[in-house]
Amino acid sequence: MRFSRTLIPTTREAPKSISDPAVARLTRAGYLIPDQEKKAFSLLPMGVLLCERVISAAAGLAREAGFHVVGFEDLAGDSLEISQKLVKSYRQLPLSFFGGDLRRWNASGFAADRDSAVAVRDDFLGIASEIARMAGLTLFEGETVDGARKYVSLPCDKGSWHGRSGFVCSSCGWCGDDASPVSAPRPFLKEEAPLGEVETPGADTIAELCRQLGVGPSGTLKTMFYAAESAGNKEIVAVLARGDHQINDRKLSHVLGGGVVRFADPLEIREAVGDLAGYLGPVGLPPAIRVFADRHVEGCCNLAAGANRPGFHLLNACWGRDFKTDNVEDIVSLQENFPCPLCGVEIKPSHLARVSIAGVEPGSSNLSFQGDGGSTRAAFRWDGSLCIMPLVLAIAGGERIPAKFTPFDVNVVIASMQNDDAVALGHSMAEKLEGKGLRVLIDDRDERAGVKFSDAELLCVPVTIVAGREAADGIVEVWQPDGSRGELPADAAVEQTARWVR
Repeated sequence: MRFSRTLIPTTREAPKSISDPAVARLTRAGYLIPDQEKKAFSLLPMGVLLCERVISAAAGLAREAGFHVVGFEDLAGDSLEISQKLVKSYRQLPLSFFGGDLRRWNASGFAADRDSAVAVRDDFLGIASEIARMAGLTLFEGETVDGARKYVSLPCDKGSWHGRSGFVCSSCGWCGDDASPVSAPRPFLKEEAPLGEVETPGADTIAELCRQLGVGPSGTLKTMFYAAESAGNKEIVAVLARGDHQINDRKLSHVLGGGVVRFADPLEIREAVGDLAGYLGPVGLPPAIRVFADRHVEGCCNLAAGANRPGFHLLNACWGRDFKTDNVEDIVSLQENFPCPLCGVEIKPSHLARVSIAGVEPGSSNLSFQGDGGSTRAAFRWDGSLCIMPLVLAIAGGERIPAKFTPFDVNVVIASMQNDDAVALGHSMAEKLEGKGLRVLIDDRDERAGVKFSDAELLCVPVTIVAGREAADGIVEVWQPDGSRGELPADAAVEQTARWVR
């Protein structure tokens, strides 16, 4: 490909407003045009080639794993329609499809049983893992709040357009967000003290209550009221959590069957228990109010809790003796230094970009087949997505793009278009390199040598060959993949470049 006929608008500096360092780097290299306000970008030719390299690797891995790479417009719908026509027996399963565009590739498939569907789903997630390994990237694995879908994420900079706050375990590679599962708490062992009441004027926040009583937030209990709405019905529920934890709306919604949950407004609370905001507690709530408790509350004793009358709190409230509920669930947000749900090591905050997610549906996929015993059964369906852009930005965000994914294998730079020997040698070398199956960019622009050299460094092509002052003698300068530079005869440079790339 000729640089002079390709849109590669390199710049000395990226716009200062670009918060994503990988986007800034690719903007400077002329791979894309960013839009900071929308946190989006338009791919230019080099960006398209970079994406195609990543997609090619993903498609190759998918084929090796037994996936069928297809051009369906609606992958989920078309895969079902095709499978209904083709699948008659369990011997034709599993059947999996993979297809997409420059920004996202989706996958969908069917299996005879859940274990087989889970195995294929994990093979799909393994595609992202293998690409990350090829690029030398660290990858973490997590699951959604209901455990129905698993995903893989890459750590990224805080300013990343595709990233969001999360947590990672450096020990086992687990990752999650605030709605991820929280490890079961350790047993709470403490001798019960008598229940008492104390005046706490103005203590309508955990912070003020702790100040007045001289206790830490973990020694307090908060009682929050939520409105849960589903199918036109509304219910006011009470939720109990320790004062040092935050109730998670997504987890609570899952516990309540997936409806919309929100804080109950003052009127709703007043109608349910009276005007007690800031002093609500679990002892003596009306029987009609359903109470849910986080697992960290179960078994606790000697907590400071609302007394259900303004200006007063209870001391030494104990689970089982003073309050209790059968609705004990994981309903608090994951926090820094919580133990990892898998290995127990303390988790740390991180910024993560989710690159792949997949889940398995039960055996009601509208695809029937004849099982090995002759009976008709319903297949298990799985589906997933591979997000190309976060993966591309992670791969290209460092000092150098891994050679496996660069748009070109070699950049032949003609230092001066006024040097006939350099022009002839540069074109000759490009032809020989292409003849060896290498992808070649030839910089034939009528620009100063310094501009071309700066652009060559930005593009990060693994090998750069400069046809310059010694072209008449058949000598070129070679920039090697490890960053070192030296001179070689032209033919030797061609052979050596082919060995480096392979």
